[in-house]
Amino acid sequence: MSADLAVILGLVLYKLACLAVGALFGWLGYRLFTAGIWGPAGNLHANFKDWKLILKSAAPGTFFVVLGAFIIVFTVMNGLKLEVDKGGGSMQPAAPFDKAPPMPSKGG
Repeated sequence: MSADLAVILGLVLYKLACLAVGALFGWLGYRLFTAGIWGPAGNLHANFKDWKLILKSAAPGTFFVVLGAFIIVFTVMNGLKLEVDKGGGSMQPAAPFDKAPPMPSKGG
């Protein structure tokens, strides 16, 4: 197996595993609801940029469903990103942010 194929396969398996974990959390939350566990589990306050999420006295299943949905949405929004090294022709996963961190300079 070539190195490029290994990178692509690893990235695809990673994304599929993230989607599976998100679906598992959603399914566990659903199971808590269907089992009749409705007692308040606590409060959740989350802020991200202009977005705000507040859950007060939510059932335990709600936390699982919200976390599962967050994992799935985050995984899908990031997509599959690969960069091709123009010098050697090898592929590597893209930096997780729009801008890669600066590389340290050689020498002193």
